[in-house]
Amino acid sequence: MLPTSAMAASSPEVICELTDPRLTEISGMAPSQLHYDVMWVHNDSGDKAKLYALQLSNCAVVGELTLRDVSARDFEGLAAGVDTRGRSVLWVGDIGDNRDSWSDVSIYRIREPKKLGKTSAQAQRYRFTYEDRPHNAETILADPNSQQLWIVTKQMASGSVYALPKKLRKSGINIARKVSSATGLITDGAIKPNGTTFVLRDYSEAQFFRGLPVGVVDEIVDLPGQPQGEAIAWLPGKNAVAIASEGDNRLIRVDVPEVAAAPSAEDLTESIDSTQVVPTQEINYVSLFAVIVGVIALITGLILIRKRPESNMTGSNKKAV
Repeated sequence: MLPTSAMAASSPEVICELTDPRLTEISGMAPSQLHYDVMWVHNDSGDKAKLYALQLSNCAVVGELTLRDVSARDFEGLAAGVDTRGRSVLWVGDIGDNRDSWSDVSIYRIREPKKLGKTSAQAQRYRFTYEDRPHNAETILADPNSQQLWIVTKQMASGSVYALPKKLRKSGINIARKVSSATGLITDGAIKPNGTTFVLRDYSEAQFFRGLPVGVVDEIVDLPGQPQGEAIAWLPGKNAVAIASEGDNRLIRVDVPEVAAAPSAEDLTESIDSTQVVPTQEINYVSLFAVIVGVIALITGLILIRKRPESNMTGSNKKAV
C-alpha cells in the first residue's frame, strides 16, 4: 500500500554545526565518493562557482573546489555520479530560474578531486532546456551507475520530473523531456549510492521512493522544522539522510524507513495518483472499445449456441468458404 500521510522522522539529531563564514546559504549537497565522512556542498545564488568539502564529524571545511571558467548564475543542485569511464564526478546544476524565463540553463560535470584542500578543476558544461517551456528547478538526480540525469522542477502546486539525454551533447542545446509529475515546491533530492532508492524533499517533508526515477513512493516523512530547508543528501554507508537549510547552521541527520530495491506489481497499480511520481500513460480508447465489443459478441454467441434446439444443430460439416 502507498502511504497516505506523513510519518514523523525517527530520531533526528544534529550532526554538527556550521561555523565557517564561507557557508552562508547551503542549497545543495552530495556525499564524497573518494573521501570518508565528507560531504560536498554549495551556496545558493550570490556565491562564486565553488564547492566546499565538509568533514561530517565537526562540519569543518576541509576542501574548497573552484570551477574554472564558470560564472555561477544560480547554483541550485548538486549530485554525485560517474563519467563514462566509471570515475567519480560531481554534477552541479546552474538551474535556478525564479522567473521561468531563461532560454537555457546549464549542468557542469567535474572530476572529484583525489586530494582535498584548496583546489580547482576544469568543468564540462552541458546546456539544456525543457521540451515545453522554461522552468525553475533546484534538484538534480544522478544515476550512480551511469550518466543518466533527471531534473525536478520547483513549482507551487506541482512540479515535474524531466530526463536529460543519457548521452549529453557538449555543443548545442540538449532537450530535457518530461517523464512524470511531482509534488509542489521540491527543493532538493538525491539517489542513494546503491541506486535502490531516491528521495525528494520540500520545505517540510521528504518522500522516499523505491527504484530509480520515476519510482514508487514508499514513505513520506515529516522533517524537523527549518527556516528554509533546501538541501538533502544520503549519508555515506547509512540508511539516513542529512538535511540543511538557509538561515540554520545545523546539519541534521534523519534516519529513514527501509525501502525495497524495486516496486512490486501491486504498488505500480496503486501508484496512479496525481501526488505521486509516476509515468504518464495514454489510454487508447479505440482499442479498448474494440476489445469490449468483441467480448460482448463472443458471450452473446455462446449463449445463442447453448439455447439452440437440438434439431437445428444438424447439417453439413463442410467448412464455410
